[in-house]
Amino acid sequence: MKTIHSPECVLLLMENLWLRRKVGMKQRPNNVFIVKLPPPTEELAEARRKTQEITRQDYEPEELYGAWI
Repeated sequence: MKTIHSPECVLLLMENLWLRRKVGMKQRPNNVFIVKLPPPTEELAEARRKTQEITRQDYEPEELYGAWI
């Protein structure tokens, strides 16, 4: 299994996969990769916290499942 460490390599991989599909070439049988993502920034961590809070506030099981009971 290959490991990808940079966003540029991910971009090249996606481009290669797309071009192979577009041209009609068979994909390689070993298309399994590990992508090492950089640690999240404080801005990303804050955005994730806000998203989770909003999701918790909007989630009301009675509204979600009321029509199915």
